[in-house]
Amino acid sequence: MMKQLPPEIVNFQADVIKALGHPLRIQMVDFLHNKERSVTEIIKHFKVDASVVSRQLAILKRAGILASRKSGLNVYYSVAMTQVPAFLRYVAQSLRKKFA
Repeated sequence: MMKQLPPEIVNFQADVIKALGHPLRIQMVDFLHNKERSVTEIIKHFKVDASVVSRQLAILKRAGILASRKSGLNVYYSVAMTQVPAFLRYVAQSLRKKFA
């Protein structure tokens, strides 16, 4: 049996999973998993309003999933929790098997 995790770790896990609880946020993590991208690139890729993109990026960043850096007038995002894209691929593979 696995040792019980401290409550603060369990709460952090819940926050990360909640942050992944929107299809656009899952797609953003996938889009960013191999390459840092500017907010402008993200907006163009997903073809949604800048305010929607900013809100979703903020949620992912607050949960620690993404990191950002500013360069001049541009803000760039990348995946900070490198295990998250692998976790999402695992979930997708499991679902493919279930619904195949």
